[in-house]
Amino acid sequence: MAKDVLVFGAILLLVFGIVGLLAYAVIVKDVILGAIAILVGLFLLIIWTTDILIQLKEYERAVVFRFGRYVGVRGPGWIVVLPYIETYRVVDLRTQTVDVPKQEVMTKDNIVLMIDAVIYLRVVDPAKAVLKVDDYKKASRLFIQSMIRDLVGSMEIEELVANVDELNQKLKEELSKTAIDWGIEVVSVQIKDIDIPPAIKQAMHSMTIAEKERVARAQRAEATKIELEAIKEATKDMNERVLLYFYLEALKKLAEGRATKIIYPLDLSSLAQAISSYMGGVVSPKKVEADLKRYEDIIRKVIKEGTQ
Repeated sequence: MAKDVLVFGAILLLVFGIVGLLAYAVIVKDVILGAIAILVGLFLLIIWTTDILIQLKEYERAVVFRFGRYVGVRGPGWIVVLPYIETYRVVDLRTQTVDVPKQEVMTKDNIVLMIDAVIYLRVVDPAKAVLKVDDYKKASRLFIQSMIRDLVGSMEIEELVANVDELNQKLKEELSKTAIDWGIEVVSVQIKDIDIPPAIKQAMHSMTIAEKERVARAQRAEATKIELEAIKEATKDMNERVLLYFYLEALKKLAEGRATKIIYPLDLSSLAQAISSYMGGVVSPKKVEADLKRYEDIIRKVIKEGTQ
């Protein structure tokens, strides 16, 4: 603010000085002095009303035209633009963001989504950015909107959700092919948000849970299969007496614990057959089975007491 006041004061003093010089020239009737005063006044007027001296920052460039024809790129720092002869357009070389507004897009499986994105780009050739395209930001935004419709329309919703990164890369590649002619470098293109209808979200969630449960069941089944094959391999050479021993040991394990334990029914027929064979067939399996059924409660009690 203080600087502006000083500049304005200096210009005001110059104006008064020129007016005074012009008045003095009229009084003394000095034509040359009067002409000089007039020229200085006109020069100051031109400076005041036009941009003859322009200061450009490090990240700015000026694309200059003379009588409408491109003559070059100037900057950074102070540059001179001839008033009424040259015009210019300042271009920013920093990375810029371009928001792509939300739009309705239909997937290959007829699901309507709302998708928006953001573009990161920067100017690498100021002349092309001015001469080759009217508004490179608007052109980039419209191009990405069109590409999103084309690419998403060729994908199903599951494929889209699972491959967002690949979609971003594809959008960047396609925009880069066109933007290079505009003097623009595409830094990145990112899908910001995909609005999926609630019913579709719930359906996808249910499908994910069902798939995980299916995999878990398959893994449990495979583990059981391996366990059974190992048991089969381990018991293929066992005789009846060894099997009977393990069966009785299993009964002891089942009898352990309190009422919270689950005791499964005894396979009395198989046990009777094994005991009969162990006794050399002296007693028939049916009789042994009948006796076991008769004393089943007592046998359970004895086994339980023997394990305590």
